[in-house]
Amino acid sequence: MNGRKEERRKRREWARARVLALVLALGAAVPAAAQLPIAVLSEPGTTVVATEVLIATGRSDGEEWPPGMAYLAARSVIQPILPRLDSLGAQLTVRPGKDAIAFSLVAAPDAWEVAARILMLALFRDPVEGAAVERQRRAVHAELVGREANPVDVLAREADAAVFGPEHPWGRSEVGYASSIQQLTAAAVDNFLRTAFTAERTVVGVVGPADVESATQHLRPYFEDTERERPEVRPAQPLDSPVRRRYDSITTWIAASYRLPAGADLEALRMLADLSAQSLAFGPRQRSVYDAHAQVTPWAGGGELRLQVAVPPGEAEQWAQRVREAVTRFAAQPLPEDEFRALLRSYRGRRLLELSTPEARAREAARNLYLGGAAETLPELEELTPARLRAAARSLNPPVLVLLGPFVDDAGEEG
Repeated sequence: MNGRKEERRKRREWARARVLALVLALGAAVPAAAQLPIAVLSEPGTTVVATEVLIATGRSDGEEWPPGMAYLAARSVIQPILPRLDSLGAQLTVRPGKDAIAFSLVAAPDAWEVAARILMLALFRDPVEGAAVERQRRAVHAELVGREANPVDVLAREADAAVFGPEHPWGRSEVGYASSIQQLTAAAVDNFLRTAFTAERTVVGVVGPADVESATQHLRPYFEDTERERPEVRPAQPLDSPVRRRYDSITTWIAASYRLPAGADLEALRMLADLSAQSLAFGPRQRSVYDAHAQVTPWAGGGELRLQVAVPPGEAEQWAQRVREAVTRFAAQPLPEDEFRALLRSYRGRRLLELSTPEARAREAARNLYLGGAAETLPELEELTPARLRAAARSLNPPVLVLLGPFVDDAGEEG
């Protein structure tokens, strides 16, 4: 028994030390960078430098571009520089989002400044090549043909349309559609880049063994004499819930989208989403669920918590109710302290695992900076309490529910 207590004590000390190490590592941002859309977070013990460039291309305050324009433009603008980055041993990936598109660059400490310069010049200075646009248009079209046959992708598109409204820019896929990509010309992509890929819309997060002052000075020239444009979001016009869409599949997919209020307690909501997904996951008492997933996506003035599960068609209605209850049960009353602490330990491990790579921490820093928050701090997980978890659950309105797949009609037959 004493051996088990000692082992638990060591595990607690290790977890506290890991959190403290990350907090100290992420707390080294230079004050001068606060005036710039740049966060340089020095981590001397890290083996690579991760750079996250976030550009606000998904604004919904009157600017509307064809679906997939930002994704095609991003792919086209970086395609010519990939061989040069490869020669440096650097890796570059693109992640499209509703409100912004992200470029994640990972390079060795002695190569990151050269790699970052190549990327920034491609984004802001180099004209797009027509041949690159054509190559990427064909590649993206082939990608989308496959994605549009994937029920997970179909669910995401249907959920977006239901949550934001089919006429809202965010109600359409950020990567576009096979039909829409075919209509985008090189001239249209070039015009988009000149309008949207600007320093005023950009923030940068750097994490790794980089000197804070020199790294900031290295990136400063791209942001001289610019004034940051703050992202704005047009109010959503969600459809009446629940939304049912028939789809030829062996399972029924259910998504529940909760709109986050302005000033939401994001870390408490992340814990709420994590615990809700864990309660819906496959287990000895829940053998019929095939997949359970949750994600919190913040944006200017709010955000979204989305839960999704895949279940047998005959159990869709029961699981839709379980998905609702997975969140509302935390709103009823605060959890007992002992139960909450046990859940917090599990959540803390998963949350730290999410932030275990430099690129993940650079992504977190850039997103926080983009939303006007403090990029240099790791979430204070130890400050989460039962009361905060309950308040986070109570801050959410009823979700928009989307059911996708075959359904069982009143006669007991699938339709």
